[in-house]
Amino acid sequence: MIDKTAKVAVILASHGYFAKEALHSAEMIVGKQDNCAYLAVTEDLNLQQAKEQMEEMFTQLDTSNGTVILCDILGGTPSNVSGTFCLEKENTLVLSGLNLPMLLDLFTNRQRSLAELAESLEKSYEMGFQNISARFKEEEQEENGSGIL
Repeated sequence: MIDKTAKVAVILASHGYFAKEALHSAEMIVGKQDNCAYLAVTEDLNLQQAKEQMEEMFTQLDTSNGTVILCDILGGTPSNVSGTFCLEKENTLVLSGLNLPMLLDLFTNRQRSLAELAESLEKSYEMGFQNISARFKEEEQEENGSGIL
């Protein structure tokens, strides 16, 4: 049974230190997060070592309410390692496209079910992409430069 007050575990996985820095950026906005880890796949880390590091994260995190793994891109080592864990570990959701809007959404909704989070994170991913130039120019024409914020 899922504890509605508990938070899902979060693992961020990326090439280089993007995941680490995304976590720090999100924490600047929403505050320090617990039950989180990151996997930095660097040039000196092979596939087996990456899998071992992620396995260690699973043992250190409280995954009883599920785990969300956000990785940077589909097809790279971080997503390949993460994908194996969605097969091996129950109640694990793996998504690619790690970005700050997704991370903020996740951190403010960690008590939700994995199905609800999947739907919400997909929307926040899509909403994260905006042509700001076009929006400002459109706003300038409509309201004489007041901006969109």
